[in-house]
Amino acid sequence: MGLTVNLYFAMLPAMKSKGPKHPLGTPFPAFLKGWSQLAQPHWICQGTVVCRPLRRRVGGKWVKKGPYYLWTAKHQGKTVSHALSKAQSEVAKKAIAANRRVMKILAKLQALTFDSILKTVPGVHKRK
Repeated sequence: MGLTVNLYFAMLPAMKSKGPKHPLGTPFPAFLKGWSQLAQPHWICQGTVVCRPLRRRVGGKWVKKGPYYLWTAKHQGKTVSHALSKAQSEVAKKAIAANRRVMKILAKLQALTFDSILKTVPGVHKRK
């Protein structure tokens, strides 16, 4: 099972570790907790969804239009926007929130990994 990718959405499969023992040893509980949170499959999406009400002047009077739902994200260095329905915007908001949780967990795992490398793997000797 691999990573399922659409142009803007991705599905994370359950991850299992296989292979030889790692030089850092067995991961500690905080690290395993982060991995277990990532292993739960969720739809993820990068970007932002906004609800835009619009006021237009029609025949000399202000008329309320909308609301309009808009998803915006960066893709290959360019800003991409799509108009969404209300139902699409609600699903996209959940996927964006899941993506932000995943990115936060990954940042913690990266920090824990680097700390483990510094503490367990022999390095250069400091003069002071």
